[in-house]
This record gives sequence, C-alpha cells and structure tokens, in this order.
Amino acid sequence: MMKIADTDDLLTAVESIPLFPLPGAVFIPHTMMPLHVFEERYRNLVNDAIQHDGFLAIPRLRPGWESTYDEQPPIYSVAGFGKIIRHELLADGRANIVILGLGRIRIRSELATDCMYRIAEGLLVSDVFPDRGESELMAHVRRLRMMVVQVCASRPQWAERVEPLLNNQTDPVAFVNALAHLTLPDVDARQRYLEIDRVLDRISTVESVLAGALTSSVVHA
Repeated sequence: MMKIADTDDLLTAVESIPLFPLPGAVFIPHTMMPLHVFEERYRNLVNDAIQHDGFLAIPRLRPGWESTYDEQPPIYSVAGFGKIIRHELLADGRANIVILGLGRIRIRSELATDCMYRIAEGLLVSDVFPDRGESELMAHVRRLRMMVVQVCASRPQWAERVEPLLNNQTDPVAFVNALAHLTLPDVDARQRYLEIDRVLDRISTVESVLAGALTSSVVHA
C-alpha cells in the first residue's frame, strides 16, 4: 500500500475528523472506497477536505437510521478512516472520489460545529500483533494463503476476485484486510471484523469464512 501519511499525521487528523456516515458500508483499512457524492452537506465536506488534508472517516449508521437521517442518526463508534486520493468535481456540484483506507478510529465524541456535516474527535485504534512477532504472524498468513488457493480451485467464481491478492506482495495485515473486504458476507460481519484489535483474531475470522466455502464446495461436489 502506498504510504501517504505517517503516524503523526494520522494522530493529528483523527483529533478532528469529518464524518461521512453510510448505512450499508463498512470501511476496512487498506482498501479503497469509491463514492459518488451528491448530498449538499457531503459535497461541502468533500470540498473542505480537498482544500485541507483530505482525511475523513466513514462510520456505519446504526439500524433505525432512516427516521433521523436528516439530523444526526446514531453511528457505530469504531470506524474506518482514510484520505481522498482521487477526486472529480462535476459541474453541478456533485463529485466522484476515491478514499484510501489508512486505519481505524474510535469516535470519542462529536464536536460542536457550524458545518453542514458532522465532525468527531477520534482516537486512533492500533492493531495488536502476536506475542512472538512477525514470524508467528507470517505463519498464519501463509496458512491463509493456502486456503485461498484451495478455495479458488474449488470455486472458480471466487478466483477472479481473490486470486489477484495472491500475486500482490503486500503487507500481511493489508493482505488480511483486503481478503476480509472481499469475502465477509455482510455489513454486520464487516463491522464485527473492524472492531477486532488482535490481528490473529481477524485472521481466524477470515479463515472461518474460507473454511465454510471449502466445506460447501465438498458437499456440492
């Protein structure tokens, strides 16, 4: 993954970060999210972000958001955040943007503001790595890669989506997150994944999905 910010930049960014809540999406770090922006408040958010540092968070709206959508419906406190890396501003004020996921925040509070959009004080959430360090992590990732190969062999419909990850020599955590983004079945599963701090527990979550796919392939063979 390209490096576009260091830790100090991220710590500063999340102290006061714009929120772009979405009802049916969970933003997993190390993935990219394209968005078409058409609501006035979020058009303002994007314009301000582009002129500033480009950072924003994308929390998931909690169920029942429909009745208070125009106000401040409740959101999940753990959210992915990132930086706008591409943007296209359209003549009518709408915009197309691509956000690169850089990490996770825990939203501590929302800040009083005269902006049309919401702004939060966030706390950067760190990953928890195995006690035995990189060697233990890489052993789990190698096993995960082997499972991906097996799934792709038995389920060709997965291959187009997942195989490119095997050829990409990326950071192990980025690999696991990208695989979760492609394989987790729904937004509830993705939110649970996002809230897991221990990297090995995240790997176990993805392994369970892959194991289920392999079992299903055997049953239907």
